[in-house]
Amino acid sequence: MPISRRSFIIAGGVGLAAAGEVIAQTKDPKPDENCPFCKIVAGKLSTFKLWEDRHFLAFLDHKPISPGHTLVIPKQHYPYLFDLPDKQYGEIMSVSKRLAAPIRSAMGSKRIGVLVEGFGVDHSHVHLVPINGSNELTRKGVAGVTDEEFKKVADLLRSAIGRS
Repeated sequence: MPISRRSFIIAGGVGLAAAGEVIAQTKDPKPDENCPFCKIVAGKLSTFKLWEDRHFLAFLDHKPISPGHTLVIPKQHYPYLFDLPDKQYGEIMSVSKRLAAPIRSAMGSKRIGVLVEGFGVDHSHVHLVPINGSNELTRKGVAGVTDEEFKKVADLLRSAIGRS
């Protein structure tokens, strides 16, 4: 059954009110002790890090869509990408762009697909996914990747990023 215009407007108003609450809560972000990405930033959870600076971190997705699937995160905990202050939003996109070229080259892919959905982990992140055609950005992904395989890909990507 289609949603009525009135219900749509009311739902939109509720969404805007909820968004205001989220923005108010994230102006001074604090690490979330239950967030796996905050644990990675704090060094409490291991990952295959590819690159980092003072504000951002890039590492391999542990459930990759394709080999080389990389996540770029802010080190501060913002639950939703659009909660990021404008400066950090621009910077995470700039970092993603900077990393895309060496990932694309190292993985031999035609393009780097970009995904932002934020439901898997409640911490802003950008997925950089090596792809070679349409319809490859699904969550079916690659199953059963070993630590040895992750290490190989991570080493390859670190080397390519270091050269860029």
